[in-house]
Amino acid sequence: METFVLAARLALILALSGSAFFKLRALRTLPAQMQAFGIPGSFAVAAAILVPAAEIAIAVSLAAFRDSPVPAFAAIGLLSLFTGAVVANLARDEPPPCPCFGMATADQPVSARTIVSNAWLLALAVIATGAAETTDDTRVLLACVVGVALTAVYLVLARGYGRRRRAIRPRPRSRARPVP
Repeated sequence: METFVLAARLALILALSGSAFFKLRALRTLPAQMQAFGIPGSFAVAAAILVPAAEIAIAVSLAAFRDSPVPAFAAIGLLSLFTGAVVANLARDEPPPCPCFGMATADQPVSARTIVSNAWLLALAVIATGAAETTDDTRVLLACVVGVALTAVYLVLARGYGRRRRAIRPRPRSRARPVP
């Protein structure tokens, strides 16, 4: 079990760090993305700074305090908040793009697949609450391999979540008026 706890922690570290990295790369446009996602204008600027900061803090805590379940519980809280925001945005007539990865997902509206990818990370965070006290080099190596594989599954889920929805959505009709 220790191997899976380490693997889940590594996957969360990679996912949260990557998400924060892409958000920070798009810091100029992130407040507008946050606002389109439903965060009021005055809070959108703060959220553009606080969200990637929280992701980095949790990722660092998962690595630094691997025997403590507290960072994993913090990840559960943050991911639950993200998932709630996605569900709220799915209720809109035209779901907005997800600021999950900054400009990398700026053209992809949230969808049910976004919830599935968040559920994947939530499941990893629950696993990461366990004890990771292993010092056996073979188990640590196995945990790294499994952690990278778990991260790859997440990336497959997260990266393509908007494509299918757009492919199914009918194209808008041209509103050009006939020439008399």
